[in-house]
Amino acid sequence: MKVIVNTGTSIIQAFYEKKGSTLKNEYRQATAVAFMDLRDMQKLSLKSRDKIKIKSEWGEVVLYADVSYDAPHEGIIFIPKGPWANIIISPETYCCNVPTYKGIPAEITKTDEEVLLVSELMNKVYNKYNLNNSNLSEKPLYKKKGDEQ
Repeated sequence: MKVIVNTGTSIIQAFYEKKGSTLKNEYRQATAVAFMDLRDMQKLSLKSRDKIKIKSEWGEVVLYADVSYDAPHEGIIFIPKGPWANIIISPETYCCNVPTYKGIPAEITKTDEEVLLVSELMNKVYNKYNLNNSNLSEKPLYKKKGDEQ
């Protein structure tokens, strides 16, 4: 299904960021979500918390689908700003240092793929974290480029 993606900050997402929980499951549950019109969810046979893959010109990411409380808005989905949304937005800033977070054309499909934690997502997309550390969800591992471990 073709959709338009808009992103923005959600209250619950901001709560977990201020709490310092960005590497934990609670942040994933609040931020790795596509809020959709119920009619669009029905077209794809989706229930709340089913997983969807969103593909744009710039990337693809797996998120939870959830019913939007701001409906009706068929064909438009809302994703909280953050690591998952950043995968599918344009890096173009048009000389203002801020990417375009609204009006992103994308396609969504139902999937059985897992919604990744921030550390897993950053490792997959940017090769940023060492996932051999079992406590990574509690404490990030920062390495300088060129450091071997």
